[in-house]
Amino acid sequence: MGISCKDVMVPSHVQKTVPPHESVATALKIIKASRARFLPVVDEQGTYKGVFSAPTLLRLLLPKAALIGLDNEASRLNMNHLGFLSLNNEDFDAQVAQLKDKHVVDHMSLPENIPVAAPDTPVMEGIFLIHRYKRHLMLVEPDTQAFVGTVSANSLLDQLLT
Repeated sequence: MGISCKDVMVPSHVQKTVPPHESVATALKIIKASRARFLPVVDEQGTYKGVFSAPTLLRLLLPKAALIGLDNEASRLNMNHLGFLSLNNEDFDAQVAQLKDKHVVDHMSLPENIPVAAPDTPVMEGIFLIHRYKRHLMLVEPDTQAFVGTVSANSLLDQLLT
């Protein structure tokens, strides 16, 4: 049998995760401490729900005016930079404090936007999914939807090119 995604994954006991109803401020602390680019969102039963990512966190720190029309070119403000805004440490702390009232579940990437595969998926299929979606691969048990681990370009390189 060939190499499977399970052979190159970061297992669930190593991969930092976050519960769906945790505050975004707590997710920020986990991302900062672990230097993670994403956190799988996993409920109390271990069921995979989605992903909370560092780019989403950064979006939540931007002023609302910078995001007006971002999803719709017709209503997009003509704002190419925010160099006129400056933050000191107190301003930034105030922005982060606002994240205490926001919950991960309301700001996570939905599972359909992140590739998901079974742990026994052949590694070449995993590489293809990572390439196709330009994201990490979540490994989930097909029958229970239990989170098993993640596969990323780094985990592949760490495991395959040793």
